[in-house]
Amino acid sequence: MNMKKEKIWNIPNTLSIARIIIALALIYMVFAQFRIISIVIVFTVGMITDFVDGIIARVFKQKTEFGRKIDIIADRVLLVGVMTAVVLEFTIRGIITPSNLLEIALVMSREIIAFPFALLLLISGREIPPARFIGKLTTFMQGIVVPIILLSIFFEIKFSFYLAILTGIAGVVSASYFIKDSLEARGKR
Repeated sequence: MNMKKEKIWNIPNTLSIARIIIALALIYMVFAQFRIISIVIVFTVGMITDFVDGIIARVFKQKTEFGRKIDIIADRVLLVGVMTAVVLEFTIRGIITPSNLLEIALVMSREIIAFPFALLLLISGREIPPARFIGKLTTFMQGIVVPIILLSIFFEIKFSFYLAILTGIAGVVSASYFIKDSLEARGKR
């Protein structure tokens, strides 16, 4: 087995690791009842690190297999971790509505559908399929729509539901491709 040693300490990978730290800080902020504006700002910074790390990796030829995997993990920790904390804390506080919960479920559709397959890949040590454009588009949409949904819990933002629907559609398509690519990769082994 020819394993090439990667240089994993680079700016893109550091940004992905920073995103995990940001996610953990955000989970604390949600449970510590920080102001929603602060939570939205920090979440947005976390999502910006996702967009920037990929650009830097491509432009400066710092792509690594470790980076590809840690980026996926960091995205899930940020999105799933923060939204789970929001649902739990805001439900306990009685400030989330069924409509808000539906919006969150729509925005998280990719994670909800693809999670069992991703977990099986992780446990079995199988290769994670490369990201498709629809997956990147879904993450981009989530980065915009999640803050709007968070704000809509406290302020009246009527269009958040329509944005959640669009993101949900992209998420379902993205999850479908992820499952298809995972099954095809399994068949090639």
